[in-house]
Amino acid sequence: MKYKFIGLFIAVLCSCTAFAQITVKGTVKDKSALPIPGANIILKGTGTSVSTDYDGKYAIVVPNKEAQLQFSFIGFTTKTITVGDRTALDVVLEQVGQNLDEVVVVGYATVKKKDVTTSISSIKGKELQTMTVGNATESLQGKVAGVQITGAGGPGAQPRVLIRGISTVNLSTDPLYVVDGIPMGTNINFLSNNEIESMDVLKDASASAIYGSRASNGVILITTKKGKIGKPRFNVDLSSGFQLMDNPYNMADAESYANIINKAYTNAGYAEYLTNPEQYRGKTTNWWDAGIKKASEVRNTSIGVSGGSEKNTYAVSLNYYKSDSFYKIGGWDRITARIANDFKFSDKISLGITLNPRFETWGSPGNWADFDKIDPITPIYKPADQLNGTENEYSIYARSPSYVWNPVASVARYDDYTDQYSLNANSYLQYEPIKGLVFRTQGSIEVGDKTQSIFRPDFVIDAAHEKAEINSVERRNTTNHDWTWQTTATYSKSFAEKHNASLMVGATMEEYNGNDVWAYGEGVPNNSDLMREVNAATKNRNSGGNSWSSSLLSYISRLSYNYGSKYYLTGTFRRDGSSKFMANNKWANFPSASASWRISNEGFMENTKDVINDLRVRAGWGKVGNQNLPASVYQSNIGQGYYVIGNEVVDTSYPSSMANKDIKWETVEDINFGLDFGLWKNKVSGSIEYYEKTTKDMLFLKQFPTYSGFPGYSTIWTNVGSMKSNGIDLILSYKDKKGDFSYGADFTFTTVNVEMVALSIDGEKLYGSSNRTLTVEGEVPGYYYGYVADGLFQNQTELNAHTDEHGTKLQPYAQAGDIRFKDVNGDGKLDDKDRTKIGSPWADFTMGLNLNFAYKGFDLVANFYASVGNELINQNIADLYNGASLTNKVSGLENMAWHGEGTSNYVPRLSKNDNNENFTKFSSLYVEDGSFVRMKNIQVGYTFLNQFGLDKLRVSLSGQNLWTWTNYTGVDPEVGGGVLGSGFGGWNYPVQPTILMGVNVGF
Repeated sequence: MKYKFIGLFIAVLCSCTAFAQITVKGTVKDKSALPIPGANIILKGTGTSVSTDYDGKYAIVVPNKEAQLQFSFIGFTTKTITVGDRTALDVVLEQVGQNLDEVVVVGYATVKKKDVTTSISSIKGKELQTMTVGNATESLQGKVAGVQITGAGGPGAQPRVLIRGISTVNLSTDPLYVVDGIPMGTNINFLSNNEIESMDVLKDASASAIYGSRASNGVILITTKKGKIGKPRFNVDLSSGFQLMDNPYNMADAESYANIINKAYTNAGYAEYLTNPEQYRGKTTNWWDAGIKKASEVRNTSIGVSGGSEKNTYAVSLNYYKSDSFYKIGGWDRITARIANDFKFSDKISLGITLNPRFETWGSPGNWADFDKIDPITPIYKPADQLNGTENEYSIYARSPSYVWNPVASVARYDDYTDQYSLNANSYLQYEPIKGLVFRTQGSIEVGDKTQSIFRPDFVIDAAHEKAEINSVERRNTTNHDWTWQTTATYSKSFAEKHNASLMVGATMEEYNGNDVWAYGEGVPNNSDLMREVNAATKNRNSGGNSWSSSLLSYISRLSYNYGSKYYLTGTFRRDGSSKFMANNKWANFPSASASWRISNEGFMENTKDVINDLRVRAGWGKVGNQNLPASVYQSNIGQGYYVIGNEVVDTSYPSSMANKDIKWETVEDINFGLDFGLWKNKVSGSIEYYEKTTKDMLFLKQFPTYSGFPGYSTIWTNVGSMKSNGIDLILSYKDKKGDFSYGADFTFTTVNVEMVALSIDGEKLYGSSNRTLTVEGEVPGYYYGYVADGLFQNQTELNAHTDEHGTKLQPYAQAGDIRFKDVNGDGKLDDKDRTKIGSPWADFTMGLNLNFAYKGFDLVANFYASVGNELINQNIADLYNGASLTNKVSGLENMAWHGEGTSNYVPRLSKNDNNENFTKFSSLYVEDGSFVRMKNIQVGYTFLNQFGLDKLRVSLSGQNLWTWTNYTGVDPEVGGGVLGSGFGGWNYPVQPTILMGVNVGF
């Protein structure tokens, strides 16, 4: 009887509990009474959550009338409402005006966007994810004013990123990437687009000075996705497609090739090289189809789950990215995972841990130019009558008389792959003992291992020219173990109603350690896969290794103040000590200051509120540094070599690099003025900024002077001078909504002007790219330096007129149809003194246009990018138009090249002998306009909400790099390179058009 009573009591209790539950229904809309599909409704204090359907409707069960519901959606202000006695609850969310209440990362802190006084551009991860790319920065192209991104083709290739131009001439120009507060170097290939919540680009020194010695090229702060309170939410993001590769040139077929080569021979006074060209009709070897794929696969897969309660939130993701090369072999595979857990133990203490393991493997042949350059007459394989049955699998290929190695054979022999494993662990502990005072300590550890394995098989295609009589194997292993630790204390206080201040002080420590070992051997018994090990080598074994370490200790501080959200002041100070410098120059100070005035908050602007919603001016100044040097530049190093004395080879040692104990920090000083505005309820918004920065004491690796007595190939790091750059950044945005139709456009515009102000010695010249670029005072760094090609000699009269004052020909070997090189200095001689500036690789301005449209479930985005005013070097001209070699030529060259007076003033005559050095002299012949406009991305999608048992299902079709307009005749106008060798295009791996299908599922 007792147990029956207890059972009855429990049943009644459960029944009462069930009756106590309340189902709340309603609709979530915006201020225009339009429904907001996908809005999130969370039962506060629990993991229970729902989302609105396409009509903005929702239904959620709450335990009682004291329950609180939290309504949120991206771009709208979050609302928290107590249920009370209501079972019907309609909610109107207000859109965030110009996103001013959004939080941006500013370095060791976050602030509201409206309170930022420095030059920072922010972009949400959602905007980045419209593109499928291996490196997330590619998605930034054209979307952030002041950031110039040059795409890099090839699996795993890293794009060049310049923030407001260049600030150094001999070191890396890449910005510093900081992921979740931890500096991660200058390459984020390890990070998937799908893991990024936001990117904040610190463009001026007043913003980046807090990062001191790492920030001279700018800083990009990346915040990864974290868990949010609510039930577990799963997200699956799939995109798959193909990169397309067409031959960039229309190459001659076998018969045309024979005619072109014969013409070159007869023009030089020789007999025809290939008799009876008609015999080759229809017998063209299609090298391109034999070795290059028309389409190569690209795939991106991301699976994630996130959720949690007020005490613990979590986010776990697994990502896979695959990009095949356009050869039959090779590519890049990357697997990354991210596990983030955030714990809130109380209102005062919180802790977070993130683990990021990753694995990458890559490798790809690099000889795709040879598929166009090799002659079309030679077959791929040797004829059967030339084989004796003793050849190995790599010796059955035919040799070309053009001396271009058989490209199909080269790809078959290729075995050079790299595997890289790494694990990054990042954790923080935050304590707020009293309101406004926050202590935070954060540490990170990364360990990595990279192994490159190379095997070169033995083969004999031609005993004199194309062979490797002994095989070889090589293994290189590099490991790293790095750690960082930073501790800050921040106190924020508002007083007397309008005064708001914040002070942050802290210290950071960083240490980077690594070592590498390598081993080499020859004479592996056979070329089988199982034998490709160093231990299998029987001859000439060799090995070596090295280790390195560097560290950085820094003290940081920031003081921020604003009065009445109208007047803002911010100052930062960082003191860095680097192990890369000696005691006298080890420490450097990097201060900054910025101020802004929000004019729109003044009383006299009250009558303009209907038009001007936001208006402010700001200014900033700061210093940042650069210490991106090898770890031990203050040490002298000994190199190893050999010298032949008589019949004996003697091992030698020589000073390969010399110490410079006086070397000091490279510093960049920056000023910035900006105007930000929002008009007509922030439908129109934007900013315009002027910046100017000066780099001093630039770090440069120079050759040691030969008069010193040291070998000419000895080098020394030194500080060489100063450089100045300035320009304008502009961004304009328009956003509006009419009924179910919303649309927007963003336009970015950036100018950069760079000048070398001073070098260490008056009149000093810095050469680059095999003396084809020059850097001198008063000019842009790394400009093209060569002869001026002043058209072609059209007749004997023009040849006779090109003389000195005594009638001596300046080009005695020239004939009609050859290039006329200009006597620039007018001294009656054509020599090295006539080399001059013939172009610049630096664009006058870059632009981006980003469009977006949405109607009900449909959406469309389109992104365009343009670079205008730069020149590029098309090195392919020497291959495609030069009759002096037996390589293949462009189709129709016999008619394009000069073949009589007036037939051409650009392409020189065909000749087996290049006595006039038409192609061997570096001249303006190779310089072309590098301006281009490219459609970076166009994507159309449709989203189903709360259908098929899913919260969200989106399908999309996109095309990347589908269309490019340019006058450049090289392979691809996006050409990078170092500062002293930028813009040299040729057979560079192009940025390829890509077609992708995408599916995004949320449940």
